[in-house]
Amino acid sequence: MLTMQHFFRLRHALTAFAFMLCLTGNAMHEQQVDTLRSRRLGEVKVSGSNKQKAVNNSAPEQTLTIRDMEQMGASSVSDAVRHMAGVTLHDYGGAGGLKTVSIRGMGAQFTGVSYDGVPLSDVQTGQIDLQRYTLNGVKQLDLLIGEGNDIFIAARETVMPSLLSISTQGVSHKDHDLHLVAQAVMGAWGYTSPMLSAEKAWGKVAVNVQADYVYAENDYPFTIYNIKERIHKHRVHSRMNQGHAELNTRYTFSDSHSLNLKLYYYDNDRQLPGVVRYYTNDSQQQLRERTAFGQLQYRGLLSPKWQLKAAAKWNWANTDYRDKLYSEGRMDGNYWQREGYLTAAAQWKATESLRLSGATDFLHNDLNCYCPMAPDVKPSRTAWLNTFSARWNRGFLSATARILHSAYINHVERGTAVSDYRHWSPSFSASARLGSGWQVRAMWKDIFRMPSFNELYFYHRGDADLKPERTSQWNVGLTWQGQITPQLSGSMTIDGYINKVKDKIVCIPFNLFISQNVNAAKVRVKGADLSLRGAYDIANGHALEMQGHYSYMNAEDRSSRGANTFGKQIAYTPEHNYSAALTWKNPWVNISLTAYGVSKRWATNEHTVGTSLGGYSELGTSLFREFHLRGRQRLIASFSVSNLFNKQYEVITAYPMPGTGWRCMVRWEM
Repeated sequence: MLTMQHFFRLRHALTAFAFMLCLTGNAMHEQQVDTLRSRRLGEVKVSGSNKQKAVNNSAPEQTLTIRDMEQMGASSVSDAVRHMAGVTLHDYGGAGGLKTVSIRGMGAQFTGVSYDGVPLSDVQTGQIDLQRYTLNGVKQLDLLIGEGNDIFIAARETVMPSLLSISTQGVSHKDHDLHLVAQAVMGAWGYTSPMLSAEKAWGKVAVNVQADYVYAENDYPFTIYNIKERIHKHRVHSRMNQGHAELNTRYTFSDSHSLNLKLYYYDNDRQLPGVVRYYTNDSQQQLRERTAFGQLQYRGLLSPKWQLKAAAKWNWANTDYRDKLYSEGRMDGNYWQREGYLTAAAQWKATESLRLSGATDFLHNDLNCYCPMAPDVKPSRTAWLNTFSARWNRGFLSATARILHSAYINHVERGTAVSDYRHWSPSFSASARLGSGWQVRAMWKDIFRMPSFNELYFYHRGDADLKPERTSQWNVGLTWQGQITPQLSGSMTIDGYINKVKDKIVCIPFNLFISQNVNAAKVRVKGADLSLRGAYDIANGHALEMQGHYSYMNAEDRSSRGANTFGKQIAYTPEHNYSAALTWKNPWVNISLTAYGVSKRWATNEHTVGTSLGGYSELGTSLFREFHLRGRQRLIASFSVSNLFNKQYEVITAYPMPGTGWRCMVRWEM
């Protein structure tokens, strides 16, 4: 329900948005000094190529463009990726809740995330909180499972069994005009988010600056059921203040050589909601997270046969956790982590059919903390990663092979460090075209993951006896894409897989910040992913676009037949999940319907009484319209409603998710 407080925030946001438009309008007026007549050529857009490339990959790959996400009414990166096959979202509810993804039951620590081509890291937790990354400025999301066709990548991108790539607009224009974007978003439960972006080029140098802010109260209502009693509550202590800014600079030496610099800063001061237990909803947890990094990337074509790329990155992050419910700050923790990262890769076109690539990465991480109940062991880790890859493509058959050598050197200033490790990780993938749009593919990959610092060292979280996880990843699939009728086109992928994990580390959440980690010894995950896409041209200006995903996942503990966890689904892993989206494009207002759902899950590996979480389905709808104004100006507006039927459910036990919510977005581009 809208309150007077919501209207005040809406007024302030719209005022700020109008002020942005005034500024940009003045800038436009000042630029109109050239009286010569000019004619701007129409922009040519090529669509569908990335999705077609994904279907033809020798490993499962999925792509969502910003237009896909806008039409589906996605409000965040995590909201978008749950519409990809094989994804299990761990969500603590609300705009400020922790959001991580697990791909095919292997855990969030097995999901790598890259930001504009350079991997992100969190050596403290080993997992990336997707809530930190808004959709403002995002151009595309790509999810690759296993080893794909691209061998010209950094060694670090090959470490994980799955990689989520976030591509932003960055410096995206080739001309020297001033490009401006102003956006305002309002939503339920006090959600407010203005954004401003500017881009300009001078000679060989182009600069893009973007800043956005997110505020949310997250005081959504929920209901507790206690036998015949219903208790109506509101989420409390869940406010979020989040700011993000980045600077992108591109220097173009020539058409074949360029240098890109990104400076990034993120700051989020939020209250963490506590668990909900019948008559209590109290929490005094506070978390402030800050991240700053700079990354420099070079890419060049040295000759028709040689390509080179290199990158350097420095990352700093601070996590400050407070819980006032405990006296003397016993549960508090203040962490600082730093990372230095260097990577270089070269690719050689040996013949028309054969390409070879080599990459070497060096990274150093260290962490220190001030924790009253835990010694500051000051762990550090140095890693060398080296890969050699080959890709052969001729006729109907293509194959990719890679060998990765990883070396991890661990050190602590106090106590005993975990042992150093070295490991060889081979991988192989192949695909064959069968004709009429059909293709068969197969992939195998060996994965070796070192535990994070939290998993190893820290009080109430760590266990120094944890072993690295070792995984064998297998996938066999069949794909098709083509034109069914002159009006109807489509694509289909179906993949069956088996993942065998030795010394699997399972995280059992205690609250939003604290969890327990245990080795489940052996876990076997087997399943299948099915994806369908279709587009139907109804008439001039009218079209239907459809997409759907279904995943079956059986993730069992296979450690010991006598254990009470043997043969049971691991915690927080649904056996079935699905998503679907239907969009009607028309000259007036594009309309989309979305659906997402999962089956029953368990909060513990033992499946003890009272720890089951029921399955749920959530429906949403969105309206989307683009207006072409004078010149190259565009106005884009959307309105979406999530959880249409106000379904109450939990993704993590005792953390109720929001009911019916709304979101309104207006963006002006020039």
